[in-house]
Amino acid sequence: MQRFSAVSAVPFLPYINYYPVRPMQRSSATARRLVGGAVCLDFANAIDWDSDGSERPAHADAWAAPADLALWGTRVGLVDSAPPVVAHGRELAAARSLRRALHDLFAAIAARQEPSREAVARLEGDYAQAISASELTEVDGSWQLAWAHDDPRRIRFAAAVDAVDLLRDDERLARVRMCPGHNCGWLFVDTSGRRRWCSMEVCGARAKMRRLYERQRRTRMDLLGGRRVSRDDTAVHPSGECRNAADR
Repeated sequence: MQRFSAVSAVPFLPYINYYPVRPMQRSSATARRLVGGAVCLDFANAIDWDSDGSERPAHADAWAAPADLALWGTRVGLVDSAPPVVAHGRELAAARSLRRALHDLFAAIAARQEPSREAVARLEGDYAQAISASELTEVDGSWQLAWAHDDPRRIRFAAAVDAVDLLRDDERLARVRMCPGHNCGWLFVDTSGRRRWCSMEVCGARAKMRRLYERQRRTRMDLLGGRRVSRDDTAVHPSGECRNAADR
């Protein structure tokens, strides 16, 4: 005999464990995963992206404030920790604009599509500024572009220069991929030729959870229809949703 809930009059479903949803947490500039394999791609990955290419809500943005941009730049080695770079709101807006352009540009390349003229033009403008404001310096026997230590634009400039370097490298450019994970859209260089996800621990695991949930959803529907199911078939009920930006 089936048992019914006093509230909903739905048959009682045994052996299904429901996991609590954690409170939403904000992404962090100091803990954001660096999986792009290129500075410009990690720059674009500082926020999550919807499947239509639009930016995810603010909690998924590692650059919530100008200080976060400086922290991120220090973490990836684009600026020195002392003296710290002091960014401001105007520079944060410019960095976000370049971030959007880089994602549009390399996402199109990963999909073997023509990049938008707007994205290319934005990169051209920032690259021209970067070259104009730089000087060529020798560091440990190699020559590279450098900017004033206290110039908050140096993070954006370094990302623009790195993006142009990647566009010039045919071999690496052909390996640029975009993660197909739900609410992800991160970009990376697939050096192995077999990589699909930005991270197996995050998007790869979530995809497995969603497939498991779909199997268990069908099992529950069978149970509601009066068919017999085994305990092993109804052991877990994961959501598979990208709810917590702190995991990134």
